[in-house]
Amino acid sequence: MRGFPNLGRIFGVSIRLHYTWALALALITAIMVTQFPEAYPLWQRVSFGIATSLLFFISVSIREFIISLTALSRGIPVKSITLFVFGGVSHTSKEATFPALELLVAATGLLSSLVITGVFYGIYAVLANAGSVVIAGLIQWLAFIYFMLFLFHFIPGFPLDGGRVLRALLWKVTGDYEWATRIASWTGWGIGLLCIAGGILLLIVG
Repeated sequence: MRGFPNLGRIFGVSIRLHYTWALALALITAIMVTQFPEAYPLWQRVSFGIATSLLFFISVSIREFIISLTALSRGIPVKSITLFVFGGVSHTSKEATFPALELLVAATGLLSSLVITGVFYGIYAVLANAGSVVIAGLIQWLAFIYFMLFLFHFIPGFPLDGGRVLRALLWKVTGDYEWATRIASWTGWGIGLLCIAGGILLLIVG
């Protein structure tokens, strides 16, 4: 995708960074500055925020690499990966050729998110027991955010992982790839509109 910074190539796959990461860096850093006690100097709280942002970026990158390697291992060429604040998108030269392959790649994304969440919670537990309260709090926050990311990708709307799972299942049942894609896409649009309507309703109700 043109216009996005190219971070290099791994296994022949071009890695690009979406501009939303600048917003994520600023937002996560700001949250960390307010979350940590004011007893810590500002520079230290900002450092914690930047470190948290980088850890989140690394974890999202690992997730996308796992998905891309799964696709490559099954004969799906991956041209590039664009990393977004809510995950990433693998740009392939062709789509999965049968439903089981589509399901495998999508399920890999969901499972990777869940495993990374578990790893963060495990590290948090170890650090908390060791008395490293500050770092443990940072990791706990990352674990929570990553679990929210897992739930986001679980939404059955294309092109999210949940939507790809839905498309694979519909494709398997009907044998019609185009129809399955349309239904998964419409489901995503419908859920998005419901979320917007729900947010507006909450603002009105108070």
